Amino acid sequence: SQQTQSGKDVLVDPKRAILEKMQALTSTNGPATKDQQHALITSRLFIFYCLHYGDNKNEYADFILPLLPMAFESIKPGRVSEEEEEEEGELDSEVRMLQAQVVKGFRYSIAEISASCFVTYNNSDDLSKVLKNLDEVSHNDVWQVRHAAAHFLRCFQGCHKFLFTANQTKKSTIIVSKLLADERKEVSAAAMSALTGILASTPSQTVDGMVEKYTKKANKSVIKKKKMKDNSSGKSSERELKRAMNQQTSVYFLCAAVLSKPYDTPNYVPKALTALSRHSFEKSAPFTVREAVKLTCREFKRTHMTDNWEIHKEQFTQEQLEALDDVVSIPHYYA
Repeated sequence: SQQTQSGKDVLVDPKRAILEKMQALTSTNGPATKDQQHALITSRLFIFYCLHYGDNKNEYADFILPLLPMAFESIKPGRVSEEEEEEEGELDSEVRMLQAQVVKGFRYSIAEISASCFVTYNNSDDLSKVLKNLDEVSHNDVWQVRHAAAHFLRCFQGCHKFLFTANQTKKSTIIVSKLLADERKEVSAAAMSALTGILASTPSQTVDGMVEKYTKKANKSVIKKKKMKDNSSGKSSERELKRAMNQQTSVYFLCAAVLSKPYDTPNYVPKALTALSRHSFEKSAPFTVREAVKLTCREFKRTHMTDNWEIHKEQFTQEQLEALDDVVSIPHYYA
């Protein structure tokens, strides 16, 4: 119980009190302190025990889901306060050691939450709450948090794909598609891996429609020869930035569509490979995009151009085969 100003005792909900205390740990933007780091370690242990030793099936929704944003915020690289930096180096190193322990521990906890199947109690609202949290986390300013969100969705979708509704699958696809254009290579690569798993469990007709959409976007985003004109205005730089983002998003999406069927050749795979071939040249795409295209085509060659290539080859037209050959073929030394 808690005593109010009037002197009366009021019953306090212990669940609400616990959540408020833990959620407030990462709400401040101040420098890290020893007390805060110890409190975060305690919070992580609380999540651990809820996952492994909880005897209530609703603990996932009551405790873990509300604390999920706090877990993602805890993996941000912290900084030590100026007062502690002015003190002895031993204290400074102790705080930094605690920060590293907190980040490592919460990364492990996030991975455990993503792979746990506690959301299997015929409650679709829990899945929607997780996706809502991931949508918010995917817009975080810190790239390590966005990177963790992409990996979380990859594992979470893989464990619960048979429980996802059509709208939830669409929501998860939208989240990772936005991360494909991330400026950090680590985030965009993790998003492409997550999208590969999502598309692997998506009906082929649905994927075919999305490939058509992103093929058009990819064809429009190829780098074009610059004309001799004044590009000093900010509008041209904005258009170029938008074009680069559209190119990376569309190309990575098409790469994920191809990689989602490693030993099969649906109708959309030749279309995707043909569109990707246009982005394999230095004059048409930046290095990161060209590298993704070449790695995808190399993986397609490894998994398809084997003993069963004659069967897979039937799905291609002559024009599509020539486009694929431009990427996978090795140039001759004397060519």
